[in-house]
Amino acid sequence: MLKISVVIPSYNQGKFLEETILSVINQNYPNLEIVVIDGDSTDNSKELINKYSAHFKYWISEKDNGQSEAINKGLKKCTGDIATWLCSDDLFTEGALHKVNELFKAMPDEVGLIHGSSTIFSGNKVIRLNKGNEDDSLENILSGMTFPQPSAFFRRSLLEQTGLLDENLHYGMDYDLFSKFAIISKFQFVDHCLSKYRLHPESKSVSAVSKFIDDWSKVFIGIAESGKFESAIKIITDLEIKTERNDSTFHFFSKHFDSKSIDQQKLLFKFLCFVLRYDYESERFSRARKISKYLNVHFRDFLKSEPEIERIVWRTKLPPSLIKEARKISRRFFYR
Repeated sequence: MLKISVVIPSYNQGKFLEETILSVINQNYPNLEIVVIDGDSTDNSKELINKYSAHFKYWISEKDNGQSEAINKGLKKCTGDIATWLCSDDLFTEGALHKVNELFKAMPDEVGLIHGSSTIFSGNKVIRLNKGNEDDSLENILSGMTFPQPSAFFRRSLLEQTGLLDENLHYGMDYDLFSKFAIISKFQFVDHCLSKYRLHPESKSVSAVSKFIDDWSKVFIGIAESGKFESAIKIITDLEIKTERNDSTFHFFSKHFDSKSIDQQKLLFKFLCFVLRYDYESERFSRARKISKYLNVHFRDFLKSEPEIERIVWRTKLPPSLIKEARKISRRFFYR
């Protein structure tokens, strides 16, 4: 069986941490190493980690500079064939690691990363299944974080070529790393639910949507500048999307990326859809309207392939009060 390494970064998530740890231990996967990196938590996290320490290859609790550094500390300790990280409020589904082993053993070596579905839940309520995007084209992968990270597993050897997470990124570090992976290997969607993604008021995906978008934009600009996609950068600037470049992305792509291998129009379209979706969900309607108008004028044919985005484009024409009501209806549909 392939050796699988799981890094659990932790900081003051004691109320969820034990369930996360047990979801890994109870996989009963025989060739598993668990690495826990805690950022000097002030709640009961250290006690919980110590309680299960016999199951860990390594654990430490010390101050760090955030989640990216914590994950990197953990990855440096890993020796598995396959690696991933699981945030301390998320869970693996039953049998996930056995399935990952089975899937990778059936994949050609050129497939460096597989990604499956994740169940989004809050408390005891299942919200929906997030399959992410099944399109593993380079344009789609490079446009944003298009699949759930807790259900993504990769060959650890890829890190030898890309390096670890960029510690200057605190929200878009997975998008940056996986974009680099996509340049040197292939991705494969697998139709299996491998994780459960918890929503709660303190989770970064709930409390810091704008910071995610800012980080994602930095990574995308790094890609665009490396490929000299001047027209795309001008459009993004005109649409008031941040155009600060992430340097590590730019330098890696400048060295490894063949810009002629990609459809620039499709890449720009996918990125704008990605930003629009999050602007809409976070009620940043002013920019959402601008992006919607641009898509409707310049990408009308492309929109036919994205019915969800088409609906958002239509809704952004409404007054903000009606948009919010439409979103409430959508939420009731998903949460019921």
